[in-house]
Amino acid sequence: METLIINIPDKKSALVKKLLKELGVTINKSHTHKAHIPNALTAKTIDDAHKGIGIEDPITNIEDFVRSL
Repeated sequence: METLIINIPDKKSALVKKLLKELGVTINKSHTHKAHIPNALTAKTIDDAHKGIGIEDPITNIEDFVRSL
């Protein structure tokens, strides 16, 4: 089974859905994903880390920082 995400113009969606159902395709309603917005504490922690507060130096490379842990 393969999953595809397709965008269909509103005017054609009924026709496309009908054709897909005739081919035995199941249609799942998509769930829109909201952008993750960090809370105030997380935002401050990220900002402090970028500034080097609480660690030796400001983080300039995430991979190097993670390896140093």
